[in-house]
Amino acid sequence: MSESRSFDFTVFHEELYPKWLLRINSGRSVGEYSYKIKGPTSLYGTCDALISRYITGTIEDLSKNDQQKWANTINSFQDEETGHFKNDYTNHHQEHATAYAVAALYLIDQEPAYTMKWKEQIIRSRSDMRQWIESVNWKRIWPSSHVVAGVPSALALTGEGNEKFFDWYFRFLDAEADPNSGYWRRGSSKIRQKLFKPRRGELGGSFHFYFMYEHFNREWRYPKKVVDHTLRLQEENGLWRNRKGPTFIDLDGLFAAIRSSRNANWYRKSEVEEAVKRFLVTAERRLNDQEYVENTYTSSHGLIGAIAAVAECQKWFKALVKTPHPWKQSLDKACFI
Repeated sequence: MSESRSFDFTVFHEELYPKWLLRINSGRSVGEYSYKIKGPTSLYGTCDALISRYITGTIEDLSKNDQQKWANTINSFQDEETGHFKNDYTNHHQEHATAYAVAALYLIDQEPAYTMKWKEQIIRSRSDMRQWIESVNWKRIWPSSHVVAGVPSALALTGEGNEKFFDWYFRFLDAEADPNSGYWRRGSSKIRQKLFKPRRGELGGSFHFYFMYEHFNREWRYPKKVVDHTLRLQEENGLWRNRKGPTFIDLDGLFAAIRSSRNANWYRKSEVEEAVKRFLVTAERRLNDQEYVENTYTSSHGLIGAIAAVAECQKWFKALVKTPHPWKQSLDKACFI
C-alpha cells in the first residue's frame, strides 16, 4: 500500500464514541460505568470509560471534584485486607484487575485507597521473587503475562516497589527473551522454539513486557527479530487477528512493531509504516461505522484496545491519523492496559 492520506476518525470521535459512553453509563453519578450494556456499575466498566476518555482527550473537562468521585468508584472495588482490586465480569487474573485499576487512577493523578499488602509475599527476597514468577503458567503466555506485568506495574505506579525487585525483574526478562524472535517463549520446548515460528499468543504476551520496558526507559532485546515476526503475523486486512475490526491484539502488534523498529534505529521503518496504513484502512472503516460499533463493542473492554491502537499510530505517524484533537497513548503515562 503506497497511498498517502490521512485516515479520519472524526465521526467516531464526535458521534459514535459519545454514544458508546452513554450506553455503558450505569446512570447513577459521575464515574460509574458498566462492563455490559445496561449492567451494574463495575470496576472494568468504570476503568474502561476513564482510560478511553484519557486516550481521546475528552478527560480534560473533568473537574477535580469529578475526578475524586471517579476515583472513589474505582476504589470501592478494592479489598482493604490485601490491596487487590476485585475482578468482576471478566476472566482476567486479579493482578490484571489491580494493575488496571491502579493505572486508571494514575491517569487522573489519584491513588488506591489501600496499600498493596500482597506485595510482601513477592518482593521481600529473591527466593520469593523467583517462586512468584515460576508459579506463572508460561505455557499460556498471553493471559499469564497479565500477572507478570501486572505485579510490577502496580508497584511502579504506586511507588511500592523497590530497586532490588525491579532490577531482578528485568534481569529475568532479559535472560528469558527468545533470541530468534524477541518474544518470550518460555513455555514452549526448545525443540518447538527451534522448529516453529512464534504465534499470535506469544506476541500478545510479550507486549505486556514491552510497555514495562518503556516505562523504565529500557530497550528490550532482539528488536529486529520482534519487527520481523510482528510484521509476519499481520493479516491481509491489517489486523493481527482475522476479525472484521480492531481490538487489543492490534495494539499489541503496532506497539511491538513500531517501538522495536525505533529501538533498532528504525529498522524496516517503511515496511512498518505500510503495516500501520493497512491497519488504519480497516480501523477507519470500522470505527466510523455506527452499526459495527454498536454490534461489536457490546462490553466496555474491547474498544479500549482499538482506540489505543489508533493512538499509537498517531503518536509515531501523525500525518496518517486525523482526529478533532490529538489522541494520547495512555501507556506513555501509566504502564498497564
